[in-house]
Amino acid sequence: MRRQRVKYFTPEEKRKLLDFIEKHYPDKLAQRSGFMYKLMFSTGLRLAETIHLNVGDLKDRSILVVIGKGNKEREIPLSSAIQGEIQRFLDWKRMNGEDIASEAPLFISRKHRRIGSRGVQHDLERWVQRAGLEGKYSPHALRHTVGFELMRGTKNIRQVQEFLGHRFITTTQIYTHVTKDELRECAELLVCDPSVDYLACWRN
Repeated sequence: MRRQRVKYFTPEEKRKLLDFIEKHYPDKLAQRSGFMYKLMFSTGLRLAETIHLNVGDLKDRSILVVIGKGNKEREIPLSSAIQGEIQRFLDWKRMNGEDIASEAPLFISRKHRRIGSRGVQHDLERWVQRAGLEGKYSPHALRHTVGFELMRGTKNIRQVQEFLGHRFITTTQIYTHVTKDELRECAELLVCDPSVDYLACWRN
């Protein structure tokens, strides 16, 4: 079976995108987009979950509770870094006269309404293009990025499955493919020395 090609941001592309958006602060749309993508990169939120967030879902929270696919509730721990970003964004919203009541939409459009999925898609396409990144990225690419980063960091498919809220572990398996860099690391271990365990890289 041919492996499905999954689009995601490499660490360099992710940094380039976020750095470019930050260069356009304090532009209102840049502030909103920068925080929204940082949040998605930190939590693996689906697009629908992101746009339905209210201020109260994040304010003074260390755990984000969302209702995902199949009306299933899941808890997502918020790192100390993203908690700091949340507080700064809410402070910015308040200073700019945006509603920060608990039931108020977290992300709003140019027309001061809750932003929609198509609006986020167009917004991401615009920033990707302006940042000089090649190819097309959907908002789901941010979630895929989280999946790959967690798999490489934890080497634990069950942890990644739980964090992303996948019902079936077969869904999470798309993040387990071996990269060219990882294959090169294995190749470097294959030295002409009988004392070297050549298969160590595959067992670890």
